Amino acid sequence: MNEIVMKPIGWIETPFRTREEIPFPPFHPDSPYRNPNVTGTVHILEEFREGIADIQPGSCALLIFYFHQSKGYRLTTHSPRREGEVGVFSTRSPNRPNNIGVTVVRFLEVDGCKLTFRGVDMLNGTPLLDIKPYSEEELMV
Repeated sequence: MNEIVMKPIGWIETPFRTREEIPFPPFHPDSPYRNPNVTGTVHILEEFREGIADIQPGSCALLIFYFHQSKGYRLTTHSPRREGEVGVFSTRSPNRPNNIGVTVVRFLEVDGCKLTFRGVDMLNGTPLLDIKPYSEEELMV
């Protein structure tokens, strides 16, 4: 298989410097388990600014990012939600073969190349790979 090369479109600023500081989050940004007062900021590189032109405050999106501080991985791991070892692909563990993370966020403010959001569960300085719109209606199967 060929190598895949990605270029970050920006980076994510958060108050979290270590994994231990990040609260265990359920998936949705409005979950009562997430602190609504904790916000993060997406900083989009100027060359990609036009791509965020239609993002509106109040909208939700998937932030796709690179776990830049994860080292190594195992195909089985412990999950805080289940007993014993489970397959890494059934968890939100940052220790994965490709170190790719995804989180649903709600945008609170859009200011130029900066997007303030709620739903923070990544470390400060995390490289951002992509943003995709998200709505619960899209999950209906």
